[in-house]
Amino acid sequence: MEVKIAHSLDDFMKVMIIRSIIFMAEYGHKYNMEFDDYELSSRTHLLACEDNGEPIGIMRILKDGKEAKFERLAVIHEYRGKGISKEIIKAGLDFCQEQGVKKAYLFCEPPLVHYWLQKGFERIGGEKILLYRGLKLVPVMKKISNKHEELSEKEKNTLPAILLHQEGTWVKE
Repeated sequence: MEVKIAHSLDDFMKVMIIRSIIFMAEYGHKYNMEFDDYELSSRTHLLACEDNGEPIGIMRILKDGKEAKFERLAVIHEYRGKGISKEIIKAGLDFCQEQGVKKAYLFCEPPLVHYWLQKGFERIGGEKILLYRGLKLVPVMKKISNKHEELSEKEKNTLPAILLHQEGTWVKE
């Protein structure tokens, strides 16, 4: 298996097909909910493929200076539970570190918070969650460095600008 940055049209098409299969067909998202104006302009797409080139997972990254937001992590159903998402996240963190990013953020649904805590992310924003198109989303963050760094109380209770641009409504849980 290989995780790479989607550079070619073929790579990009594989990313879009996986997103269509998972987010539209499996989760019922509408086209305008899943795809936006940022696909080609300000996002980096990661693509996980089997050795034969078969696409099996994806993730989109928004990089803004020293911060990055991981978006749309997805793995094809029959490959789930095999560590693919772990490899995609690792590739995303490696990419961010190479780019000088110091903090990575993402939103997850409440049942997945524990999963992300096991991956070294920490919940941020105090008790705030984002309500977005019928979904409850919890913000989490990981510092990117070669050593483990704890989040300060301010970091745990603050929402960074990179997350505040997200559509939706912030509420207390």
